[in-house]
Amino acid sequence: MVFYERRSILVLFIGLLLCITIWRASQPQLVPTTELTLRYGLPQQNASTPMGITTLLTTLEDLQPGDRHKLIDLVNFRYIIEQRSCNELHVQPLVLILVHSAPGNGIKRNLIRRTWGRDDVRARLLFLLGTVAQPSMQEELLRENEMYGDLIQGNFIDAYRNMTYKHAMALKWFTYSCPEAHFLLKTDDDVFVNSPTMFDFLDNGVDRRRLVACYEVQGARVKRSYRSKWRVSTKEYAEKYYPTYCPGFSIIYSPDAVWLLYREAQRNPYFWIDDVHVTGTLVQRTNMTITPLNPLFLTRPQMNSIVNGRLNATSSLFFFTIPDLKEHEIVTLWKIVTER
Repeated sequence: MVFYERRSILVLFIGLLLCITIWRASQPQLVPTTELTLRYGLPQQNASTPMGITTLLTTLEDLQPGDRHKLIDLVNFRYIIEQRSCNELHVQPLVLILVHSAPGNGIKRNLIRRTWGRDDVRARLLFLLGTVAQPSMQEELLRENEMYGDLIQGNFIDAYRNMTYKHAMALKWFTYSCPEAHFLLKTDDDVFVNSPTMFDFLDNGVDRRRLVACYEVQGARVKRSYRSKWRVSTKEYAEKYYPTYCPGFSIIYSPDAVWLLYREAQRNPYFWIDDVHVTGTLVQRTNMTITPLNPLFLTRPQMNSIVNGRLNATSSLFFFTIPDLKEHEIVTLWKIVTER
């Protein structure tokens, strides 16, 4: 009888160990900081090349006549709300952060201002907007900009199919107003950026040559169904598959990559899916390649595990989350990364 009891206890113990092993194997794993460069091939600065020098010499004179007032096919482009250029600042930013934001998303902008986008001498944070139909909304934006001084508004309608104008405006503003920055981060207002960790890494030797770094998507099929929000006709895009591209929620550009993509955007027809157009088609046409950062993006299960305390984030590294985060998730993540 004792023998059977002991055997039952042993079987239960082995079963428990097996369950724990399976559970731990199924948990999302983050990237250890020390393995970041070796495992994922992030380009490192060549010791013989100073960080302030890029291999491509560029001047505004290389652009087409009248380029300053042109945005792809808009020939009367201008800024309704504008900000000082970076050379007017006391300290030049390591990273210019340009956030795509809808005019009505003031709550999301305030959340970013008090969490991952709060003041840091290494970065400059600005929000990109289009025009609005309601005068009352425009008055609210003017008041918001008077308070924070961080809005840039172009004279195109802020609409989903105008996102490529907004992306091109980001490239334009960097080119004309902040080429001194070492990097451009283009992101969205529903994403969490682990800004302290990202700044530390970018400030320690990442090569600033032809860099387009993001969550890489390969082999995406063009949607033709009329039921799809992403439907694209064969007249708009003839191929069955999109080129490899970066989803627009978080992309790191080097200055020369910004220049090449901006110049190419100004020369090519408009296509309304901005991330496919800029980081897919235009990256191909400029003979650049994407540096994939997929392991540095938190998936939804990983983020849920961190927020709920099931996964320790203090010994691992991530730069970004996927989009569509809720306010409490961003606040919790910010608390975690700043208390490391």
